Amino acid sequence: MKRNRINVESGAIISSDEIKIILDQYRIGKKPLAKLLGWGETTIIRYMEGDIPTNEYSNKLRTILNNPEYYYDLLCKKKECLTGVAFKKSKKAVISKIMSTNIYAAAYYIINKSSADICAGYVQYLLYYTQAFSLALYDREIFQEDCIVNNENIPYNKLYEGMKGSGIHYFEGVEEYLTTEEMELIDAVMNSFLWYGPKALNAMVAYEKSLIKISRDKFNNKILSKENLKLYFKDILDEYQIRSINNIHNYPDQRISDIKELKQS
Repeated sequence: MKRNRINVESGAIISSDEIKIILDQYRIGKKPLAKLLGWGETTIIRYMEGDIPTNEYSNKLRTILNNPEYYYDLLCKKKECLTGVAFKKSKKAVISKIMSTNIYAAAYYIINKSSADICAGYVQYLLYYTQAFSLALYDREIFQEDCIVNNENIPYNKLYEGMKGSGIHYFEGVEEYLTTEEMELIDAVMNSFLWYGPKALNAMVAYEKSLIKISRDKFNNKILSKENLKLYFKDILDEYQIRSINNIHNYPDQRISDIKELKQS
């Protein structure tokens, strides 16, 4: 018992306050959450009253706390454990939690539009170009996250790892979390880039990365800052005669041909 109490204080074991956050943000009761997890009905009640979870149970609860997509998957798989009302209430809450960050709303809008027939890596490229053309055409970001520079050309790695771990999900009602202008831009990017496979888009991103000035974020990660991304794609608008979202297709159509010529020369 003493060892477990030390773990609570050091953050290794989930605390009762953190469990309360789970209950509140997912709008789920103590007994229903225990049922979803396949535990005894009073398990969560006991943890809230001071009992210390085992490492295994603590890790499961912390995953739920930190990964709403994981909770959504669990909720849908075990929906028969809840009443219809409780299931709908918790489902609405977890979807709202996932979509509270605009990059997730944009990502799942892309997934919905593709009928979930798309991989996590390809979503990354479409998000990157959505952000780039939003900055260039409208002088504003569509989401806050900076584009990380890495060897895999995965610009938004946290989202990518989450999707790889939890899978690709279809969410109803994603449209309410985006503006009409944002959805029209995403549609234009998808219509322009979905003609090309991941190998072609990876080559494009790698080529652009070699030309855009690299910065550092507060954690010293290499990034393509939104300002530098905007400046680069402002030039792209002029070079490829892109006056509106209706002309975005000019860029991949010509750029991919240019890159192929460079590699063959």
